[in-house]
Amino acid sequence: MGNPSAAQRTRTRPLAGLMSGLGLLVTGAGLVLRRARLFGLGLIPPLITTVLFLVLFATASFLSQRIAVWLTPFAEGWPGVATLRAFVAILVVALSGVLLVLLFTATTLALGAPLYDRISEEIDAHAGSYASAPGEGLLQALWSTLVHLVKVIAISLPVGALMLLVGLIPGVGGFFAAVGSALFGGWMIALEMTGSAAGRRGLRGMAERHRLLCRDPWPVLGFGVPTFLLLSVPLLSLLVFPIATAGGTLLTRRLAAR
Repeated sequence: MGNPSAAQRTRTRPLAGLMSGLGLLVTGAGLVLRRARLFGLGLIPPLITTVLFLVLFATASFLSQRIAVWLTPFAEGWPGVATLRAFVAILVVALSGVLLVLLFTATTLALGAPLYDRISEEIDAHAGSYASAPGEGLLQALWSTLVHLVKVIAISLPVGALMLLVGLIPGVGGFFAAVGSALFGGWMIALEMTGSAAGRRGLRGMAERHRLLCRDPWPVLGFGVPTFLLLSVPLLSLLVFPIATAGGTLLTRRLAAR
């Protein structure tokens, strides 16, 4: 890790890396589905949080037109103001969905930490040995979780605002906003889903996990972007959490070995 040129040489090629990252998610699905009891337990936390975040998303959708008007006072009196504000409202709904998926993921993993830690530990043990760092105390773990949620919000809000501005660029804005949101969301989801396995290796902070993911970013995106898109589908997201926890554990093992 201390030798940038060596780290660069070990990175996979883009297409191969993307496919291998997707393969980790598929492999994780196979491993978890063979552990039916753990898989069933892993469905409980997202079942609880899904209701709350669906209400928040419905609220954001309901308010999207008002937000669009508030964001475009300069367009008052323009011939195409209605079309512009309808487009902005769609962007607001889409980007609020991105932000809510990230917060939904972080909150669900925090709520179900003991269950997802157990899933991750079993996958780690199945895949081979690893050196486990001492765990945090209860109060320290609660504080770390709260700090982490604040960091997720602090990072996601400005990026969401930037993507909203990019989406306003005529012609190509919507495309670049969608791609940028998927890449950002995928990277953040990978940060979340590697949390348990990375924490056992002493990498508990977001910055430490970010440096771990940067060792080979293409598999990270190959794992993170599909996971993010799957988590964006409300009912499907219930099934994704235990699977992505297993895939994130395999991804962590791969990156930590570099």
